[in-house]
Amino acid sequence: MKLDQLLLLPLHAELMIDNEPFTYAGKATVELEGGDIRHWMFNSAGGMLAVSPDDEDLTSYRLIDEEIEPENETVGYHGKDYEFSYEDSGTVNAVDGEAQVEPDEHYSFTDYEADDGETIRLIKNDTTGDSMAFIGSLVGEDDVVAVE
Repeated sequence: MKLDQLLLLPLHAELMIDNEPFTYAGKATVELEGGDIRHWMFNSAGGMLAVSPDDEDLTSYRLIDEEIEPENETVGYHGKDYEFSYEDSGTVNAVDGEAQVEPDEHYSFTDYEADDGETIRLIKNDTTGDSMAFIGSLVGEDDVVAVE
């Protein structure tokens, strides 16, 4: 599915992302500090599809239900090491449907990548101090399919 089609999906649309079911529950539009826009699409099970229109990147994440703490720019999770790869921050400009973030609040996020390309994303609400952790990997447009 093309990025522009993905961003226009109605709430509750059923998708398969990399052969995993994804029921679209809501979307947050995040404006990064540098002005770039990112879209975080959430499913009903707490997962997230991060859409980066500028880079044409899609990253499919599932929620990690435990606290993850970085140590010296490294994160260990289930016996695998993830090295720091990217960090940014931005403000949620809009929320449509059910999202795990709040409008007008500022979030910082940091990515840690394993040798196999799997990524852990740590997201912190700078307004409340709450944090979330996700694990996922890049997916292609062809890996995102609408379920009829």
